[in-house]
Amino acid sequence: MTARHTPPATVPPPSPRQRGAGRLAAALVAVEALVITGLAVFYLVELALGEGQDLMIVIMSVVTMVVFIIGLAYTALGLWRRHPRSQAPAIAFNFLMVPLGIALFPLAPWWLAGTVLVLGVATVVAAFLMGRLEDRDQPAPA
Repeated sequence: MTARHTPPATVPPPSPRQRGAGRLAAALVAVEALVITGLAVFYLVELALGEGQDLMIVIMSVVTMVVFIIGLAYTALGLWRRHPRSQAPAIAFNFLMVPLGIALFPLAPWWLAGTVLVLGVATVVAAFLMGRLEDRDQPAPA
């Protein structure tokens, strides 16, 4: 018996609400990438001024931050373009921001902890409100 090729399922275009939620999610993830970029620059400036505690720790911290910056920037671009594989990393990263925001309350100013918490929750909600993204170029499974 020969497998039949079924035509791709018609995916309706996103609603204005879904498109707006996607743009919001992309903007929030881009802000996260910019904040981490600022932290990496801060670490490098501290290192240049001789304020860094341990050269290897500072360098590895900056390398780790650069990995996150690249990943978040790529995710933000994917959300902006509504790529189907961009929602999962955005949601996963921001689910981790929620306990981080909660843990920051006794350690940092309330406004910083609150910002981290609200940013994480808002990004997860916006990514969910985008609706399910479908890859329009792939045929539907047979």
